[in-house]
Amino acid sequence: MIIVIVLFTSVLSVINISCTSHASNHEETASEAFSKNTDKPLLENTGEVVTITESAFDDKIKSGIVIVDFFATWCKPCKMQTPIIEETGKELSGKSSVYKLDIDKNPSIANRYSVQSIPTIIIFKDGKVVSQFVGLTEKEDILSEVEKFSKSK
Repeated sequence: MIIVIVLFTSVLSVINISCTSHASNHEETASEAFSKNTDKPLLENTGEVVTITESAFDDKIKSGIVIVDFFATWCKPCKMQTPIIEETGKELSGKSSVYKLDIDKNPSIANRYSVQSIPTIIIFKDGKVVSQFVGLTEKEDILSEVEKFSKSK
């Protein structure tokens, strides 16, 4: 009986190491993909959602309505938020800009806006925070907020 338990525990350890290794490789690939698109506009030209960095942040949010998804590559809810942000970006193409900001690579921006939980989505209007969502957020909720602030002058 003891031999079976030890053997079973060893097999589980090997499986866990294999899954962890595979997950790490997948996250590195996702991180590399994000960094390739750094500082490209999301919706202004292509409707594509990409990340921005600290160096471009203030310039990107200074005019119009801008949505920024604060995320981390290791965050599972952030990964669930990504397709929602992408759909939102496509729907708002030409009306608002949508960006992603990796909090691990840009901690000073996350600190500036007191982002303590992710995903966090902040909506800016002419450089000022007008709305904020913490946690997984539905597209309809984001669009509703954008619509509200598009109508106000």
